[in-house]
Amino acid sequence: MKVQVRIPPSYPAERDYIISTLLSDFLGLDVQIELGQRQETVITAGTRGELIVADGLFTCPHEQWLTSASLPQRPLRMWEVKELGEHLPLVSIRVPVIYGKPLPGGEWMTQDGETLRLGLDVFGSSFFMLTRYEEAVKPDRDRYDRFPATSSLAYQENFLDRPIVNEYLEILWACLKRLWPNLERKPREFHIRVGHDVDRSYLHAFAHPITLLRNCAGDVLLRHQVRGALRRASAYIQVKRGNLKADPYNTFDLLMGMDERGGLRSTFHFLGGRLPDVDSDYPLDHPRIRTLLRHIHERGHSLGYHASYDSYRDPDRTQKEFQRLKHVCEKEGIEQDTWGGRQHYLRWQTPITFQNLNDAGLDYDATLSFPEHAGFRCGVCYEYPVFNVVRKEKLRLRERPLIVMDRTITDDDTMGLGRGEKALEKMLLYKNLCRRFRGDFALLWHNTRLVDSLDVTLYEGVLHG
Repeated sequence: MKVQVRIPPSYPAERDYIISTLLSDFLGLDVQIELGQRQETVITAGTRGELIVADGLFTCPHEQWLTSASLPQRPLRMWEVKELGEHLPLVSIRVPVIYGKPLPGGEWMTQDGETLRLGLDVFGSSFFMLTRYEEAVKPDRDRYDRFPATSSLAYQENFLDRPIVNEYLEILWACLKRLWPNLERKPREFHIRVGHDVDRSYLHAFAHPITLLRNCAGDVLLRHQVRGALRRASAYIQVKRGNLKADPYNTFDLLMGMDERGGLRSTFHFLGGRLPDVDSDYPLDHPRIRTLLRHIHERGHSLGYHASYDSYRDPDRTQKEFQRLKHVCEKEGIEQDTWGGRQHYLRWQTPITFQNLNDAGLDYDATLSFPEHAGFRCGVCYEYPVFNVVRKEKLRLRERPLIVMDRTITDDDTMGLGRGEKALEKMLLYKNLCRRFRGDFALLWHNTRLVDSLDVTLYEGVLHG
């Protein structure tokens, strides 16, 4: 059954993008979008019934677009979604409304015969989250020039831990099914997407002797671990003599084995640039790295681009680094149909970084989670096409939102949950939310975070829990 959507004349590119994303990309419906005359979005299907969706974000005057005047008014209203039944897979029946307003009478949804009205601006609210609209408006940045989680609406209104766009989608789908019971959505299955960012390939292989001496001195003088210093020196000597198995960060086979036992094929992201102190200490073209790339590929896993620290606002650097990685892979006979990337330190600027990765030729990005707080930065656990809110155009690039990064959960300067039961419980919370919506649980685990038994146990718990 074809679904017709008549939209108001304002913001046609933005409306076309978000309607196509929700109805076609997410639900798999056959959608036709056309301009209408009403100041509401009207959805029809077949010969009877209409769903009228409130307009909110896209009523913004054009001179206020991408200004603070266009941001949602706080505190957000809450809708207790009882009208659509208890079968909806919502995180809570109390749903925050980013854009929209109650209908006359104070209700958020009313039905008169075959006309159903929805006061929640599903499309504008979802656009706000998927495009990271607020990040193009608010100037807030942390010491790494990243948009902080604490500045996000999701954090401030306490819904960063729920995939709010998935919830909006389920509300929209329930409305569509009430009017047109014969509509069918495309089936989805829950998936785990695992990525491993190779910030440092080996601890000792490319380390200078001065680095070894400095670290050994720290073991003895600061940590009072003489045996640790001796073990460090012994491993360094073995690695320099060619025994890479002695290197503590050489956990690649361990990672691949654990992923494979879980039925997973993961992606290893390698840095394409080298800025002292913040980027890799390994040259991509080094024989050891080339051998590692080939080994990962031969085991059936994927390779990806890890964009360097200063590349997030630099299109030329992004292009050169990605091409460098592809060139090295080609020399090793490595071919892939799909190439993805993730920014180092999760540095990001909306929409510049979207555009950089798109123009460099990447197929998808896997960056978007907050470094200091796990959860649903984009409000969704589905892969989706991206949109440049400044240029007002849909890009070829797709986003695979990152849900959990290892250190975000464990470290003291982030969520500080350690590496035990509290950390596992939190990671499994996010995993099960993605499972509820048959979405993708995207997990980032570094090869340097699998050095001791606590790391191994935690990672196994996340994969199999």
